[in-house]
Amino acid sequence: MGVLSVKPSGILIEYCFSFFQILFKKPLSPKGAVEIDSNEHIYAHPDYTEKLQDPKVFGIKTIYEAILHGLKLAGDRPLFSTRQASNQPFKSHTHKEVFQIIQEIGSGIIHTGLKPSNETFVGIYGSSSMDYAFCLYSTWPYSMIPIGIYDSLGQDGVKFIIRQTDVELIFADNLQRVKNLIEWKDSTLALKTIVSVLELTDELIKLAEEKKLNLLTLDKIREIGRNNPAKVVPPKSSDTAVIMYTSGSTGEPKGCVITHESFMCALFGLVIAVDIMKSLKTKETPRVLNYMPLAHMFGCGTIVGVTYLGGEIGFWQGKVDKLPDDFHDFQPNLLTMVPRLLNKLYDKVRSEFRKKGLLGRILFRLIVTSKLAMIRRGNFAQNTIWDKIIFNRIRQSFGGKVTRVISTSAPLSREVCAFSRAAFSCLFIEMYGQTECVIGCSQTPSDIESGETGIPTALNHIKLVDVPEKEYYAKDGVGEICIRSPAVFKGYLKDEAKTREAIDEQGWLHTGDIGRWTLHQTMRIIDRKKNMYKLSQGEYVAPEKIEDVYARSRFISQIFVYGDSFESCLVAIVVLNDGFVKKWAQTEGNNVETIVAPESNTKLKQTVLEDMNHEGK
Repeated sequence: MGVLSVKPSGILIEYCFSFFQILFKKPLSPKGAVEIDSNEHIYAHPDYTEKLQDPKVFGIKTIYEAILHGLKLAGDRPLFSTRQASNQPFKSHTHKEVFQIIQEIGSGIIHTGLKPSNETFVGIYGSSSMDYAFCLYSTWPYSMIPIGIYDSLGQDGVKFIIRQTDVELIFADNLQRVKNLIEWKDSTLALKTIVSVLELTDELIKLAEEKKLNLLTLDKIREIGRNNPAKVVPPKSSDTAVIMYTSGSTGEPKGCVITHESFMCALFGLVIAVDIMKSLKTKETPRVLNYMPLAHMFGCGTIVGVTYLGGEIGFWQGKVDKLPDDFHDFQPNLLTMVPRLLNKLYDKVRSEFRKKGLLGRILFRLIVTSKLAMIRRGNFAQNTIWDKIIFNRIRQSFGGKVTRVISTSAPLSREVCAFSRAAFSCLFIEMYGQTECVIGCSQTPSDIESGETGIPTALNHIKLVDVPEKEYYAKDGVGEICIRSPAVFKGYLKDEAKTREAIDEQGWLHTGDIGRWTLHQTMRIIDRKKNMYKLSQGEYVAPEKIEDVYARSRFISQIFVYGDSFESCLVAIVVLNDGFVKKWAQTEGNNVETIVAPESNTKLKQTVLEDMNHEGK
C-alpha cells in the first residue's frame, strides 16, 4: 500500500484548514457511566439509571424468533453468501432458502434418532463457514443445543467436550476431523453419528463400520430431512440456546451455559451500543464478513444479530491470505475486527511512511493526529487531503462501504486504536466482554478515546470490588470488574463449584479482570486478578501451566514466560541445564564453550526449541 505523493503546499493548506476547524469547534463529550449505588460502587448506563432496558420491548425472546424476524423482514434478500476462490463471485442464499435448508438438516438430525428437545446436544467440529452456520441454525427450530468444538482446545480438550456432553451426533467440516472422531470413539464416548460436510472416502467408511458408527454426509442428511420433515419444536426463552466452551486457561475447558434469554439480551445490548437501529430507518441493512469462530460467542452473536436485522453475512474462504480479497469483494458495511488484524494494518502503513525517512515519520504522525482531532469534534469527512494520501485506499481495501467498526476480543494499544479510527473515519467502537457475559461494556458513538472500553450497556450494571492482594480498592475507582445482567450466563455445564466461584449469591459475575474508571467515567482494563494473560487474539493463557510443561525439557533448568495483551504470542527466557548441555555437546562431538558461544550457538538454540516443542505437544 504505497504512499501518495502530494505537494507540501497542499498539505500545508489542508492542515491550516483542519486547524481552524479544530480550533473553533468543541470536542464531543463521551457519555460516562453513572454511579447508582455509592456504597456498592455500582454503575449504570446514563440513560438507564432507574432500571435496565426491558428486552421485552423488542418482542423477541429466542434465537429461533430472531431468525423468523429476519425472514419476515427480508425473505427474498440474501442472508448467507460464500465462494470457494477469489476469482469467483459470492453465491448467496436468501433468508427463505436458509430457513428451508436448516429445517431439512434439523429434520435429518431427528430422523437419526435424536429427540427434538432441549436435552439434545449436537456437536459442530470445524472452522467458521457457511456450512457451519447451516448446522448451527438447524438446531434452534427444534430446541436442540449446538456445541462448538475447535482444534485449539487440543485433542484432550476436544475429547473432554464430547465426553462431558454425551453428544451423539457431530458435524465435521473436513476428512481429517472425521477420521479423528472415528479413531477417538471408544466406550467412554456416546458418539453414534458423524456427519461429514465433504464426500467420504472408502477408507473412512470402513473405519466407521469397524467402530459401529453411522457415517453420513451433509447432503445426505439434508435429503433425509427433506423426505422426512419434522414438526418444529420452538424453544422457550429459559431453554439453553448454546454451550460455549472457553479455552486457553488452566485445567479442562469450561462449558458456558447460555440461555435464549441471555443470548438475546446480550444481542440487544450490542445492537443498542453500536446504534445500528438508526441505520435500518434509512434502509441500510447490515452486511458483515464473518471470519471469526462461530464456536465463540462474539462470532455467533454477530451472525444471529445480522440475521435478526434482515442483513447479509458473507463467509470468508477460510484462508488468511485470501481474507483481504474477501473484504474487498464482499464490501461489508459493518466491520468486526480483532487487534491482530488492526495491528498488521497499522504496521504495514507505518512502515511505508518510515521508508520515506524523517519526513515520512512526521507526515504519518501529522496525518493521524489531524484526522483524529476532526473525528473528536464529530467530523467524519472522508474527502480530506489525509484521505487522498492514504485513508481512501485503506477503506477501499475493505470494500469502501464500511460505516461501523467494532473491535473486540482484546484491548487495542492507543497508537493502533488512534490510527484505526482515523483510517476508517466512521463510528469505531471498542467493546469488552467474555463468554460468560458476552458484552460487559461498550463505547458509545460519542466516545472516541483510545484504549478504553466504554460504559455498561443498556442491559447490565457494573461494579468494582476490592482486590487487596494487589492493592486495588473500589473506593479509588479501581478493582475487579463484576457484571450483573440478564445477559450473564447461567453457569458452567456440570460444574457447580466453578459456577459458584464465578457468580456470587447476589448474581454478580466476577470476571477476573481489573478495571479502572477514567476521569470521564469510562472503563479501562488494566490488569488480571490472577496470573493470566489475554493475548491480542483474545486467547487466555496461564504462564505457570506453560512453564510447567516446557520445564520438562532436559535442556532447561529454569524458564520464565511473559505475555502482553497487545501481542499475539508469548516470549520465554530460558536458563539452560549446564550438566545436560555438556553431555549433549559431547555426543555431538563439540566443545561446550564453542557450542554455547553467541556466534556459534544456532544449533543449540534450534535443538532446545525442538525439544520444548516436543514437550508441548
